Amino acid sequence: MAPPDPGDFSSSASGEWIDISRPVHPQIPVWPGDQPYELHQVREPGYVESFVTTTCHVGTHLDAPLHFDDRAVGVEGVPVELCVGPAEVLLIPPGVGAATPVHLPPDWTPSAPRVLIRTDSHPLDGVIGREFTGLSAELVNWLADRGVGLIGIDTPSVDVFKSDDHPAHHAVLARHLIAIEGLWLDEVEPGAYHLIALPILLQGAEAAPVRAILKPLGGQF
Repeated sequence: MAPPDPGDFSSSASGEWIDISRPVHPQIPVWPGDQPYELHQVREPGYVESFVTTTCHVGTHLDAPLHFDDRAVGVEGVPVELCVGPAEVLLIPPGVGAATPVHLPPDWTPSAPRVLIRTDSHPLDGVIGREFTGLSAELVNWLADRGVGLIGIDTPSVDVFKSDDHPAHHAVLARHLIAIEGLWLDEVEPGAYHLIALPILLQGAEAAPVRAILKPLGGQF
């Protein structure tokens, strides 16, 4: 597989842009123990100014290597070219726990360096603490062996909720991949897309919120 390439949006993309980000609002659930999202505003006639307090892992967000290695790079070190370009949406049925290669469609292999995994296992604004599908280290390594550089998932974590040693996170780190968690893919059909999923440039942070959008390619890559 060729290295990640931003692609030609003007000539190869078709259809409308699809927002696959979870809306951030004061009631959005965060990981137990994390700083909740709070919106503070000063309102005067003809004037509004806002500021927020929140975990960097709120809603749809990107994990930088620093998240599980305190000597690694933060968000500022994530190659932006990994966050833009051809992507493939893949459907894995919910209820499998930590997904392994046996849960993939028969004979499937990734057709793009960015794979977004739809599990339909974490509802919009679902409380974090219920069962949702995660990834096994085996599946992370399987994808990396086939040229994938970015993995996205529609759950709060690439690991299952009750994971103590975070094998999927450590596999992502060891294979020099980037993970985007908390996508909203329930209405996105499996297939080929262009992806834009750029994190806020929070220098020194281990994660950052992402506004992620897709544009259908209307066929194969």
